Amino acid sequence: MSKNYQQVALVTGAARGIGEATVEKFVEEGINVVATDILPEIKHLNKANVITLTHDVSKAESWASILEDVKSRFGRLDILVNNAGIGTLPDVEEEEETGWMEMLDINAKSIWLGIKVAIPLMRSNHSGSIVNVSSIFGASGGFGKSAAYHASKGVVSAVTRNAAIRYASENIRVNAVSPGFVKVAREEKTIEKAGDQMSQEILFRTPMKRWADPSEIASAINFLAGKDATYITGVELFVDGGWMAT
Repeated sequence: MSKNYQQVALVTGAARGIGEATVEKFVEEGINVVATDILPEIKHLNKANVITLTHDVSKAESWASILEDVKSRFGRLDILVNNAGIGTLPDVEEEEETGWMEMLDINAKSIWLGIKVAIPLMRSNHSGSIVNVSSIFGASGGFGKSAAYHASKGVVSAVTRNAAIRYASENIRVNAVSPGFVKVAREEKTIEKAGDQMSQEILFRTPMKRWADPSEIASAINFLAGKDATYITGVELFVDGGWMAT
């Protein structure tokens, strides 16, 4: 993609992992980036062409504030990457109602809120690209654990397809990237809690026999967001080392 400093992207959950890698990829492409996160370390991303903002993706008022900031600074929004999310291990019986609702708020409700507030600004520019970060666990049973996480990512994938149909006629594309296991601190800590057996099972069930680097997921996001994917909408792109092919 040729450098275009007029484009503006909003990336949530940008303080680390996939979000941070996506910000770095967009900066390489010459895109202005608004990087948001609820974590204070988001500030370390402050650099040329990057603005960092504190953001609670589960709250409508936080989304409204972020989009007002984007509008006042740039007057446009070309790309939204809904990446923020959390993960836990409890199965259906182990999960508590509070944990279930928190997961849905952060992983699923946030997707709806983000699309809802981004669309008017994209519509005013007659185009836009939304990339939602889902998961292989939104489309598979996984290990029978992480029930709330599976449910939340299933919502992400379904909302992606629904919104893609709704906004296709307005030249606003909506797609999802569904990673497999990625070398980020959050996932590694979760798997560490589950024990060595799960770690071994992950590698056994992944045909490429390794975890992804965050930059590999960021490259897929960049592709779907950019000009090489202008006839692609409603797609869920699995970036999983072959997991979903088995």
